[in-house]
Amino acid sequence: MTTLLIVLALALVLALLWTAGVPRPKPAARGTGINPPARWREDAADSLAVATYNIHGGKGLDGKRDLDRTAQMIAGADVAALQEVRAASRFGGSCQAEVIARAHDKGWLFAPTQTRWMRDFRGNALITAFPVQEWHREPLVNVAGHRYRNLTTARVRIGHRDLWVLFTHLHTRAGRDTQLRAVLERFAQYQPAILLGDLNTTRADPQLASVLQHGAVDAVRQVLGDQDRDDRVDWIITKGVVVDTGGMHDVGVSDHPYFWATVRFQ
Repeated sequence: MTTLLIVLALALVLALLWTAGVPRPKPAARGTGINPPARWREDAADSLAVATYNIHGGKGLDGKRDLDRTAQMIAGADVAALQEVRAASRFGGSCQAEVIARAHDKGWLFAPTQTRWMRDFRGNALITAFPVQEWHREPLVNVAGHRYRNLTTARVRIGHRDLWVLFTHLHTRAGRDTQLRAVLERFAQYQPAILLGDLNTTRADPQLASVLQHGAVDAVRQVLGDQDRDDRVDWIITKGVVVDTGGMHDVGVSDHPYFWATVRFQ
């Protein structure tokens, strides 16, 4: 009997461990304000720099995980969306978004896409020098295993005006078209607005092509011109603002390039 109880107890422990390790989608959430810096920028800002960066968990092509390099890459951005961001470890430390934001005394919002081992696991983040008035995180339809995705919409206060910033990271597999449709439908509801993220989708996608033909601007293509690549999957899409300058840094610090653009209100 004792042996049987031990076997049953071990089986129960193993079952609980397996259950805890299964990724689960993070539910929708909303809030007002985000983790603040020592001081927000409150000026009207004639222009601001926006950026998108898939940071690959802070791991460069040299195999080293170095968040100092990641933080330096986005140093000039007033508003930056990050993808493949890791949550704080169970054994201590801080969320990667917090580490990167604190390096330049900016605010941060971590938008986890999934939980694992009974804690936030990974997701996207917004790093900003300007205050956020409200935000809404919503899960996207998932049909491809445990690789959950979400979309977060934030109302960023620039002086006395609002800029809606949407950021996401879409799937590479089945269901991406459905996720992209949901993101673009949400983007259509706001003005002025900027969509930032790794869409895992190129300019050849008919949904993106339609949006760009009806008033939205591919800021990366506009600032890079002939230096832009047709297979690019990282996007800065704007409407209701003017795109002035911008640029990119190639892969190295991450397995994705870093893209940025300066914009101003119309």
